[in-house]
Amino acid sequence: MQMSAPAVPRRGGLPYKWIVACVVIFGIFMSILDSTIVNIAIPRLQSAFGSDLNSVQWVLTGYTLAQGVATPLTAYLSDRIGIKRFYMLSLVGFTVGSALCGIAWSLPVLIVFRLIQGFTGAFLSPLAITLLYREFAPSERGTAMGVLGIPILLAPAFGPTLGGYIVTFAGWQLIFYLNVPLGIIGLILAAIYIREARANTRASFDLPGFVLSAIGLGLLLYGLSDASTDGWTSGTVLSCLIAGVILLTIFIFVELGRARRGLQPLLDVRVFGNRSFSTSSFASILVTFALFGGLFLVPVYLQNLRQLSAFQAGLLLLPQAFASMIAVLVGGRLVDKLGVRAVVIPGLIITAIAMWRFTFLDLYIPYTSFQWVLILRGFGIGLCLQPLMVSALAEIRPRMLAQATAVSTTLRFVGSSLAVAIVATLVQSQTKLHYAHLAEKVTPDSPLGQLVPRLQALFISHGASSVAAYGAALSTISGLLTRQAYMLGIQDAFWLSLVLTLLAVVAAFFVSSGRRKNEPIQQEPLSDEEQKAREEAMLAI
Repeated sequence: MQMSAPAVPRRGGLPYKWIVACVVIFGIFMSILDSTIVNIAIPRLQSAFGSDLNSVQWVLTGYTLAQGVATPLTAYLSDRIGIKRFYMLSLVGFTVGSALCGIAWSLPVLIVFRLIQGFTGAFLSPLAITLLYREFAPSERGTAMGVLGIPILLAPAFGPTLGGYIVTFAGWQLIFYLNVPLGIIGLILAAIYIREARANTRASFDLPGFVLSAIGLGLLLYGLSDASTDGWTSGTVLSCLIAGVILLTIFIFVELGRARRGLQPLLDVRVFGNRSFSTSSFASILVTFALFGGLFLVPVYLQNLRQLSAFQAGLLLLPQAFASMIAVLVGGRLVDKLGVRAVVIPGLIITAIAMWRFTFLDLYIPYTSFQWVLILRGFGIGLCLQPLMVSALAEIRPRMLAQATAVSTTLRFVGSSLAVAIVATLVQSQTKLHYAHLAEKVTPDSPLGQLVPRLQALFISHGASSVAAYGAALSTISGLLTRQAYMLGIQDAFWLSLVLTLLAVVAAFFVSSGRRKNEPIQQEPLSDEEQKAREEAMLAI
């Protein structure tokens, strides 16, 4: 992708590179916040539209599907339109889509508007990273990504708290209307402060690549999402996953052939030939699993098993948000001084310790102790998630940044969908298995078996008939078994997260150190015409 030279430093006030960092935070914060804030409103949406859970879940999965399909278009459209103009158009689309979601009059209409949100919001993250990397020297990118990491990590942390408050004390529509003022502010700031990069109007559109990636990713993400309800052995799930993998394999060969012919691919998969990008992306996907798996499991545990309200559960999650904020700021600066591995490996070890503690989670752990484990997990993930992105892009040429960030963002969407699908399916299947094992242990001589006649006598004393009292006693025992089986299923899911986090520790030893001396941003060779335009632009500033 053709990019202009970095702007001349401002003679006074805040340097331009930090102005860019402040401006792009609005867009990326909205996009990521919206992917988590809606989760806690699902029960309210069910009652508002009178729909079952399988139907309402498309409010979430439709958003993710649209993001995964749209992300590969980032590089091509930014080349054709220009990074600034494309970023502003994405903000407009996402803001309008948010407003439309707020006025949705039926569930199918809301899902369509969520697709608009997801499609336009998918571009905000890779465009924000590209805008930052145009202005920050390699020696400063750890700090820059640390700043960008604040909305990336805090949005999921604050999403449940804010969403819980809105769901409890206001209407669900406010969840979507919240994006409107933020989008307007971000749009105004982008129009005023961000400078445009030269667009490459000669770029050609890769139609075969788009069709293959759109259908392949759509089928793959649909299969992963539907697996949480239908199971991994479902014919629909298996056919979608197999077809998606086949189409994406064909997509890789098509893109490689297009690149060999000198044509611009939709996604330049050659970036995986860079060892730093490949190893860092692999470790990042594993960390993403720990992040999004926890984001899914912890609210379920607090609301379904500990009987907290949505707002109470959100408040309990707040301390980890501040731990993440401190970690991304400290970690970004340490990466510039010590290198990526020196920050990521300790962060992953801290995360693994927190995950290990979660494997012993029970129904009676004090909330204070639970919060400390959340804080430990938030701090560990905050230390490693953004530095891994720095490492992935550390050796990418400036011309390839848009392509690399688009690939990285697509991997994150697929990884987060995979995490939620696997965790949800694992919890459901293991809950059934544990329930069966626990039920086998309920005998007349067991503690629970001896509780049946006592409960029956209690219900009879309150006016119930003998038969009704016996049925109520068995129902109570069944509820206790289900609750305990659910708890054991959640523990199993945390065991899986722990294993994957340990694999990430191993992968982290192979990532690029990312430690560089202070050096200017390396530019692609410019043609005589481009050099002349650059000199004229420098004189005009």
